[in-house]
Amino acid sequence: MYAMTEEQLTQKLDEFASILANDPGELEPGSPFYVANLHGADAEDVVAQLKRQISRVRGGAVYYFSGQRGTGKSTELRRLRVELDGTQDTLALLVDASLYFGDTYPIDLPDLLMMMAAGMADAITEKTGQDFLTAPGLGQRFAAWLQTEVAITEVSTLGLKAQLRSRQQSLVERIGAFKLEQRDRFQAEARDYLRDMAAFLAERLGRRQIVLIIDSLERLRGVGSQAADMFDRVVRVFDGGLDSLRIEGVQVIYAVPPYLPYLSNVKARVRMFMLASVRVFESPRVQRRQPRADGLHRFKRLLDKRYEAWADLIDARALERLMLSSGGDMRQLLRRLLADCIDLAYYSLSRLPLIETDPIIEQVIRRHEIEFEQLVVRDEYPLLADIGRTNELLIPRREDLSTVAHFFDVRAVLNYRNGEDWVDLNPLLWRLLDAQPSEGSPVLPAAPAAPAVRAARPLGGATSA
Repeated sequence: MYAMTEEQLTQKLDEFASILANDPGELEPGSPFYVANLHGADAEDVVAQLKRQISRVRGGAVYYFSGQRGTGKSTELRRLRVELDGTQDTLALLVDASLYFGDTYPIDLPDLLMMMAAGMADAITEKTGQDFLTAPGLGQRFAAWLQTEVAITEVSTLGLKAQLRSRQQSLVERIGAFKLEQRDRFQAEARDYLRDMAAFLAERLGRRQIVLIIDSLERLRGVGSQAADMFDRVVRVFDGGLDSLRIEGVQVIYAVPPYLPYLSNVKARVRMFMLASVRVFESPRVQRRQPRADGLHRFKRLLDKRYEAWADLIDARALERLMLSSGGDMRQLLRRLLADCIDLAYYSLSRLPLIETDPIIEQVIRRHEIEFEQLVVRDEYPLLADIGRTNELLIPRREDLSTVAHFFDVRAVLNYRNGEDWVDLNPLLWRLLDAQPSEGSPVLPAAPAAPAVRAARPLGGATSA
């Protein structure tokens, strides 16, 4: 390989930094950035499992789809939509809840059902090419219902979406003031509109069944003192309100927060499909905290798709170390660990490509360890240490439930699935918490500053995926 000039190296650093800074967001399966089977194939492919379950059901059903932020849930749900639409008798519609209300919205059943109906109206407009809300019949009746019940004045599809977002607070107050009888009636009428709109679309387009995918609900989170309230609301809606989330004749998939299946009895009542972090570690039943070569190679394909010349800037072993330090979290790898390494490399061009033991790698990993250590407080250490020791969520006190929800939200705890679901601490917390006593457990030896374990075989250089 020929030696590159400083100008050439700087140009490559700029190209790579730009790609890392400009996340393409949710991907369609046909995107050049999409990596098939990133989260595993066959029994580990939860989207294939969900699709198979949907194909077996006739009539209405509810499914929960979950995973932590940054694992690629929205991308995989778009893959599900495309694959379902590829069948002759099924039409899949995807509604992005974040377009209708923000992620700190104090969600409750009536407004969730109203949002779903608004999303269905938008989907009908998109599929038919005509503004459903201004069309005679069902569309106009739904628009009039919104005007009467929640004072939505703009009845065009584009106006409805904007009003729901801009009037969140007033809608919360108006719906929250409903008496019990009015609330129950509002929910029932919203479900009826969803049922009728699905039947209308199925007949119009000649499909036997409609699948409605409600994306982005997993982003719901409280801020500061409102965190516990948001946790309580999410559990109340998606556990206590499960029966109200069923829509006659429609199969509905709700993308719910990742802590829900761990902190409630919801798994006993609804099919849950969990998208895990990329499996860069073996299952604890195989070998605790040891690298998984297949997972590392799949993760590398993600980088190959984004920037094929990455090996000119960081060697394979250094990349592997960052992958392990990320715990398989795509955002943590691309937008934090790798991005920071590239920023610092501008001042050390002669050391490119960075090797595993380069001080830049050490500095970036330690910086992010400190950041994660600041996300948890001392009285949470024993609970976190127990999670790291057992790879399970054995929660000793009910008041710890919202704390564990926070662990998932900030990615202090990551969920995996190698044949079965399991959890572990974010590797950036190993140094701090493996040395802490867990609740009633012996002290374990401290983990190294960053995962220093080796893969079963080297990653090799960058190749075209």
